[in-house]
Amino acid sequence: MLRNPDIRCVLMARGGYGAMRIAESVEWGAMRRDPKIFAGFSDATFLHLGFARHAGVRTLHGPNLHGFAGMRRGSVKRWVAWVTELMPPESIRSLNAPIRLAGGRAVARGPVLGGNLTLLDHAIGTGVMPSLRGSILFLEEVNEPPYKIDGMLTHLRLSRILVGIRGVALGDFYRCKPKPRRPELPLREVLGDYVRASRVPALAGIKAGHARRNLPFPLGARALLDARRGRIVFEQGLVS
Repeated sequence: MLRNPDIRCVLMARGGYGAMRIAESVEWGAMRRDPKIFAGFSDATFLHLGFARHAGVRTLHGPNLHGFAGMRRGSVKRWVAWVTELMPPESIRSLNAPIRLAGGRAVARGPVLGGNLTLLDHAIGTGVMPSLRGSILFLEEVNEPPYKIDGMLTHLRLSRILVGIRGVALGDFYRCKPKPRRPELPLREVLGDYVRASRVPALAGIKAGHARRNLPFPLGARALLDARRGRIVFEQGLVS
């Protein structure tokens, strides 16, 4: 599909497991020579990272084919706009991020990189991890209790891949609750501890990830993270 010039978008059928297994066989150079849209989320994070590092292309974090059946009409409209228009209107490129977790400068600008926290954690030390310096880090997660999220964020910090990030944008952390009768720090406190330590603007509440609404969210595209207005606005499209 990456070699075929007639294919302009590769959409993951579903997430789950397996992207790491095929990463060594992906022909990254084919994407670099003929950029096309790669779309999907969750397990696809490993491939998003590889395309960012080896091909330098912008990709689309968003629903897999499996998730289209339950999408609202407005969400489908957003997805179609991203994959068909050179520069979608600002109403498409702007997403609400209503929860302010940390301050730093009120505004940050840079390419957005990241995806599912577990896959990002797995990518550390591998050949697919791009440099995050100068970027806005996007994270989302599902079904992981706060203590595991704490461990993964600690690994990211100790690996020093977070050095030089300009901002943090958090999507859904869906069903990330403590196990019954297990004393743990609340999720918001865990997330707050790490983003405050980074000393950059950090916003949360973006409808992107494993919850019911999973709005398309470009990766590798330059964006403005505006803590004053509680939103993130993408300044680049995807269509080459």
